[in-house]
Amino acid sequence: MEFTTLIVKSVILVSFLSSQGSSRYHVNVAVMETHPMGNEIAAWDLELQEPMKERNVRDHEHSKPTDEMIIDAGYPSETHTVVTDDGYILTLHRIPHDVGGTYNRTRPVVFLQHGLLSSSADWVVTGPGKALAFLLSDQGYDVWMGNYRGNTYSHQHVNQDIDKKTYWAFSWGEMAEHDLPTMLSHMMEVTGQDTFYYIGHSMGTLTYYTACNYHHWIQNATRLMVGYGPHTIVANMISPVFGLMSQFANDIQWILDYLGLYEFLPSNWLIEWWAAKVCDESMMHQGICENLMFLVAGYNKNEMNSTALSYIMGHTPAGTSTMNMLHYGQSVNTGGWAGYDYGSDQLNLRRWNSTRPPTYKYDVITAPVALFWGENDWLVVPKDEAALAAKLPNLVLNQRVDEDAYTHLDFLWGMHNMEKVYGPTMELMEKY
Repeated sequence: MEFTTLIVKSVILVSFLSSQGSSRYHVNVAVMETHPMGNEIAAWDLELQEPMKERNVRDHEHSKPTDEMIIDAGYPSETHTVVTDDGYILTLHRIPHDVGGTYNRTRPVVFLQHGLLSSSADWVVTGPGKALAFLLSDQGYDVWMGNYRGNTYSHQHVNQDIDKKTYWAFSWGEMAEHDLPTMLSHMMEVTGQDTFYYIGHSMGTLTYYTACNYHHWIQNATRLMVGYGPHTIVANMISPVFGLMSQFANDIQWILDYLGLYEFLPSNWLIEWWAAKVCDESMMHQGICENLMFLVAGYNKNEMNSTALSYIMGHTPAGTSTMNMLHYGQSVNTGGWAGYDYGSDQLNLRRWNSTRPPTYKYDVITAPVALFWGENDWLVVPKDEAALAAKLPNLVLNQRVDEDAYTHLDFLWGMHNMEKVYGPTMELMEKY
């Protein structure tokens, strides 16, 4: 009976995630790049009987890469490439100084780290005077933006022959253990600075806190850590996407090993199913419900600039692994902050040298931490944010954004962010 149930659940998941069958899956041109594994997510042939509607691919104007958007805005732009100790090739983007400025090694350094399904583009896409990266540059900061493995800009590996299963076998745990320290150490080496400010959104906060468990030098070098939509536990998450993922979390290894669903690229059918659950008429009219990001994290019409929307949708979602999404699903089920559970003693022993994944600790996060949270956040509900705030040993600010409808993605693109979030952030940074 258990095996039959697993087969049924797997068929459902294949139907949800597979992009093959009677319709091709179209993604944003900014998201897909050529890499050794190709761009397919499945290693088998599957015919889906349910026809799917084709989705629009954004043109180049709406999906310019991060460095090009920076240059178009009149700012200097640098692109840096680093390699992690496990072979992933990552891209960092830098705005070394403001418009008309000059290189100066005494400029304070700030590192911006994107969240789930995102990229460095999110920090610049709304343009000068609005996007956080440009605002920080105008204030005299040397601005660096990271990109985690598997996203638009970090889609390569040193092993050209690596297979899909091996390449996509990562979650936010590997990003914290390998990616973040590699990018931060490179930034410090290039700038000659031994301290930095850190601003993370969503998964960019989770990975910082997790990285502190692996690399104590990170918290020691952090002047101030600012978290937008911050979290470790997500037990009370109300996102419908992760509600579904959590149902399959206990069957993950079988699904990954036997079905080959390694890269997270949901089918049109699944997008439309989620949309039917969460979208109203105004969201449908703007095309928001065709974008996975808004279905994952919610939408607030009070903060969304309709002119900028097409550019935002041209850069998101920026990609991740199915394993990463399922790790979040595990976190929903367990209510804890722990490493990825491979579902068997043998596999956990191979990865963790233990039959259970490690549980991460809060007392090692000794850097000053400021938190900003939204009342209407689907991913990080107030109860889960409060649990984090209560356990941080050096919390200097725990700020609710002054808007009842404020949600997870508003931290990136909200029209009133200068007043509600970015301004207070920069004022606090001046004190550290």
